Amino acid sequence: MDRVCRLLGFAAPSPRSLAAALGSTQVAAFRAMARLHDDGWGAAWLEGGGADDDAVHTRRSPRSGYGDPALEQLTDGLQARAGLLHLRLASSGMPVQPENTHPFVGRVTGRGDVALAHNGAVKPAARLEELLAPASRAALAGSTDSERYAALVRERAAAAGGDLARGAAAAAAELAPLFPASSLNAVLLSARELVVVHVSAGARIPHEDFDASGIAEEELPVGHRTGYYQLWRRRSEDGAVVVSSSGLRVDGWEPLPADVVLRVDLRTLEEQRLPVPVTRGASAEAAPAAPRVLPGARHESQGSAARAMV
Repeated sequence: MDRVCRLLGFAAPSPRSLAAALGSTQVAAFRAMARLHDDGWGAAWLEGGGADDDAVHTRRSPRSGYGDPALEQLTDGLQARAGLLHLRLASSGMPVQPENTHPFVGRVTGRGDVALAHNGAVKPAARLEELLAPASRAALAGSTDSERYAALVRERAAAAGGDLARGAAAAAAELAPLFPASSLNAVLLSARELVVVHVSAGARIPHEDFDASGIAEEELPVGHRTGYYQLWRRRSEDGAVVVSSSGLRVDGWEPLPADVVLRVDLRTLEEQRLPVPVTRGASAEAAPAAPRVLPGARHESQGSAARAMV
C-alpha cells in the first residue's frame, strides 16, 4: 500500500517541459518533496502532436527522486504535450522494487495504453484483487494495491466502451463504500485524455509517517498536516491545465471538489467533470477541509541551497 505519495499531471496545447508548464521554482519544490516521499518515482508522458495512436512513454525508478539527476533532467528537459509524475513513499512492509513503482500501465480496448499513478491505500489488497477478472489477476506483476486499482479502472473503462473517465468514476464509486477510509486519488494518461480522480474524503492524514521521517515540522511541505489529500487545479491563459497534490504554492489555483473525476481532452483541452456517486459507511473518517494557503508559504528542503518557495 502506498498511502503517502504525491501526484502531478499536466496537459498543454503544444509540447513543453514540465518546468515550462508549471514554473521552474514550482517544479523544484515538487522534486524536493522526494525528500519525504523517497521510495521511488515514475512518470508517463506523450510526445506526439495529438494523434489517437500516440505512444504513452513511461519511466520508473525505485530510487529516491531527491537529488536524482535523472528526475531533474526529465522535469526540466523532456518535451511533452501531456504527462504525469509520481513520488512514492511506500507503506511499512511494502517492497521498494520496480514492479511496485508507479505508474502502472495496461491496455484498454479503444484507448490503447493507459498509465495510472495513485495516492492512497486500498487495503486489504487481497479483497481488492478479488474484484478483478482472472485475466487481470494473472497479469499482475507486483504486490501493491495501486496496481490492482489500476487494473480495476481498466476493466471498468473497457466495460464503458473505452471511456476512461467513466471507467475511473465507476471504479471509484464501487470501491469507496468497500474501503471507506481509503484515498482513491489518481492521475491517468492515455493518448486521448488526462484523467484525475479526487475521491478521498474518508482518508486519514498519515501524521505518523511525517513524524517518523525525521524531517523538522517547519520543513514539511505546505498543506501536509491539514489538507494532504486535497488536489488542486490551475488553467493557464493558453489552455494548459496542471493538477497537483498538496505541497506546492497554490495561490491562484482552484481546489478540486470532492468526489469528482476530471477529464481533459488532449486534442481540445476541454474539461469535463463527472460526479462520483459515493456512499460511505459510518466508519469513514472525514478528512479536514483544505486550508487557506497564504502567499509566501514555504517548503524548506534539506539545506538552505535547496530551499524553494511553494
